[in-house]
Amino acid sequence: MLQIGSYVTRKYDTGNDNVETLIKLMKRFVSETYGSFLSIDSDSVETLDKLHAYVDVFFPELLDNYLVIRKYGHIFFITAEQIAGKAIFTGPDRKTVSRLFGEVKSRDIAVGEIQIMETISRELSYIHEIRISMTPVMEILRELLDNGRIILISTRSDDLKRQKYFNEINQLNIFKYEYKYDACIIERGPEFDSVASGNIENLFSYIIQKKTDYVSGISSVKPYLRTAYSYYSICLLSGSLIEIQMETLRSEYGRLYGKKPDNLKFKNYVESLCSVNIFQYKDDKIKGIEKIFKKFGKN
Repeated sequence: MLQIGSYVTRKYDTGNDNVETLIKLMKRFVSETYGSFLSIDSDSVETLDKLHAYVDVFFPELLDNYLVIRKYGHIFFITAEQIAGKAIFTGPDRKTVSRLFGEVKSRDIAVGEIQIMETISRELSYIHEIRISMTPVMEILRELLDNGRIILISTRSDDLKRQKYFNEINQLNIFKYEYKYDACIIERGPEFDSVASGNIENLFSYIIQKKTDYVSGISSVKPYLRTAYSYYSICLLSGSLIEIQMETLRSEYGRLYGKKPDNLKFKNYVESLCSVNIFQYKDDKIKGIEKIFKKFGKN
């Protein structure tokens, strides 16, 4: 609920109590109070004591000659009532709207990141920097492949680090484990052999696919995930794969996340994503992969 003191109220003269008239004035109130890129969601209008409607925000962007319109739905709601020939509209003040917009934007980005993570998890598992960042997991997988069992002793610093990572993935069916005394005993689970097929890459890919919520939060994974999301979210809005300059994509990354990454680092992110077929270079521009785009659009 909005706190007292966070409201803006305006009155408009009206000669009748026609709902269509109120809706038309409601749109005028939103435009005059909050700006031209906001509009009521007509499908959300309903009467609950007063007339209510949610407000959406639209951001048109021109990216390398592609026009895309980004929508953030149901940022806040406004109310309307008619008293003594006047239509009275009430909504949050602009400072509150800015805060609510930031919350919705962050929520939408978080949802989109999980969706792209689910789409490209296998490809991400082949990026060298991501494997290095999850070395303790790779060590556990390698030992299970070689010997079928690994014992982590909690009094050993290296094992303690491995166990910390393992605690995040231990519910997967490729593992069987028990805690005994000061040790964690890990063995191959019921799905280990079928997933592995003798290949550690298959196991690591399986973990990333099954634990997207956890892996997407790892700091070394984030820039690759965010770079991929920055591109494919634009494609989703445009309805097709697009070709854009690297600097355009870097600017879009900065718009979504509040800060543009260092130019050389961003180039490395893009090249790594190209190396595992998440992106491709075409005529010095970045272009996505059709099967990834289609899969992402279905998530």
